[in-house]
Formats: sequence, structure tokens, C-alpha cells
Amino acid sequence: MGIAMNKVAAPVLRDVIKKGMDTHYNNLDSHLTPASTLKTLTYHGVNGDCILRNLKFQNINNNDIHGNNKSLYNFTVNSTVDLAKLYLPSHLAMFSAFDESMDMTAILNLLGFSNFKPNAIFSTLTKTSADDVRKNVRNRWGHFDVTEWTEAFFNDCFVKLQTLVRSLGLTTSLEKKTLDLLADWQTKGTARIVLVL
Repeated sequence: MGIAMNKVAAPVLRDVIKKGMDTHYNNLDSHLTPASTLKTLTYHGVNGDCILRNLKFQNINNNDIHGNNKSLYNFTVNSTVDLAKLYLPSHLAMFSAFDESMDMTAILNLLGFSNFKPNAIFSTLTKTSADDVRKNVRNRWGHFDVTEWTEAFFNDCFVKLQTLVRSLGLTTSLEKKTLDLLADWQTKGTARIVLVL
């Protein structure tokens, strides 16, 4: 399951998040006043904006060293990676790019985030599927209990991953390739479960 999530699904999901964040960055930039951009944000600009004021600026620009004293923060959002970090709890915002440094928990939290403004980035189906995978696949894998990982449970986890992949609106060829790889790992994993049982 871990290989399927991290080697098959995660790269595709990271790419979807990158594209979504590119669009979101531009949408937020156009939401700001003509005199302000995400790269020139200040304390007053953020504090006076109902969308920006609730984001986690402590996650970027080493702002965490200032604790809760937000007046000392550097509010500039210089990249889409920085923007993604604003939507996550601090312990999940440790990645440096949309690459292997962004783990599956951060990926699923971003895909499942339901309050992107001014525009939604991901579909409702993607959000719902990402939450389902986070709660019932990734978290269960991360807190492994051998007694619950039956063949049926294992197969159900793959169904959840496949549903998430189908919700992304990928090109037909990329979706098929990803689903085929997941099916291959499901077959390999099921064979191992049967051997163990």
C-alpha cells in the first residue's frame, strides 16, 4: 500500500496540486487591490483582507521565529509552494517544492481543503475522495494495525485511491496509466496477503 501511495499516486497528485496552486496564485493576485500583489503583501494588507487574514503565514519566510507577533512577519508570498504552505498546519508545511519533500499527508490535506477562496481549486468529488483516502487509507497505513489489514480491507483501500485518481480530471492516457499501475500493485499486494494468511 505504501508503495502504491508514495510511488504511483503521490507524483500525480503533486502535479495536480502544483497546477491548482498556479491558478490559485493568479486568482488571489487578481483579488488584491491594484497597488498590492502577493509578492508585496504587508501586515496591514493581510490583516485587512478577509481571505488572507486566516492563512498560516507563520509557515513561510521563517516567520515562525516571531511566534504570534504577526506584526514582525514577512508576508510576501513569492511562489506557489509558499502559497500551498499557507493552508496547512505547520508540521505539514515542511516541503520545499512539489516533489518528494511534500509527503502524502500534506498532499491529501491540500486536496481535501474545502475553503479555498476566491475560487475553488479542486472539485467537491476530489475533496471528498482526498479526505476519504487520508482518513481511511493513509492514516490507517501510517498507524498500522495488522488485524485490520485483511484482503478485503486492502482491496477497499485501492478502490479509494482509484476513486481519487478518477476525480482529478487527468488526461485519459495519464489516468489509465496511473490506474493500471495501481492495479498492478494491488495484485502484487493481494498475493502477499494471501501468502501471509
